Formats: sequence, structure tokens, C-alpha cells
Amino acid sequence: MTYFELFFVAFFLNLLYELLHSVLYTTCLEAPLKKYVYLMLKAAIFDGIVIMIMYYATNLISHEGWLIAFLIASLLFAYLWEIYSLKVGKWRYAKTMPVILGVGVTPLLQLPLTGFLSLCIVIHFFV
Repeated sequence: MTYFELFFVAFFLNLLYELLHSVLYTTCLEAPLKKYVYLMLKAAIFDGIVIMIMYYATNLISHEGWLIAFLIASLLFAYLWEIYSLKVGKWRYAKTMPVILGVGVTPLLQLPLTGFLSLCIVIHFFV
């Protein structure tokens, strides 16, 4: 598997995820179209890069349990990133966003879910 393949798949899965759950953010609901497109692309690129780094780091640490390590690391990163982003005002949740432990459920599950799906797709179709 190459990192380009992983990034490519992760980018497009995350772009779809971002578009689907953007209605749960007042930041996106209130944004003009040009800013909305920018936010979606920026988030999908960031998520794709994070997934590549998480895969690389967890695969370095353990060849046996790397998938479990990947899922735990991506869940922890997503939680910490949401806490930080909310604190500094990067985005705001709409009232419809389900929240657990102070963060939105959909952003919390995004990296583990899209990361796992990206890895499955790349392993199945590109390896």
C-alpha cells in the first residue's frame, strides 16, 4: 500500500463525511458557498493526512495489533482535536449535533470510521 493511495481514498471518504455532517455545524450552515467549499476541502485534506500519519505511526509501533492501535489513536486524536477546536472557536455545533463527553458524536467517530474504511478499501483494491 502506498501513502498516496491511502490519502486519496481517505480524502474522498472524508469529503463525503464532511458534506453529510456539515449540517450539524452552525459554522457551515451560516457560511457563504465559497467559504463552505473551502472548509469542506480543508477538513478532508486534514483528515486524509491525519489518517496517513496514524496508519504510519501505529504500524511502526506494532505489526500485530496495529489496527486496534489505529482505532484507539484516531478516536483519542479526534476527541482532543474537537475539544481544542471548540475551545479556540474553529467551529460551533448546531443544536441538532448529538454530543457526548463535551464533543459531537459525528466528528468523534469520523476518523476511526473513515480511517478504517479507507484502510479496508486500499487493502482490498490496491494491495
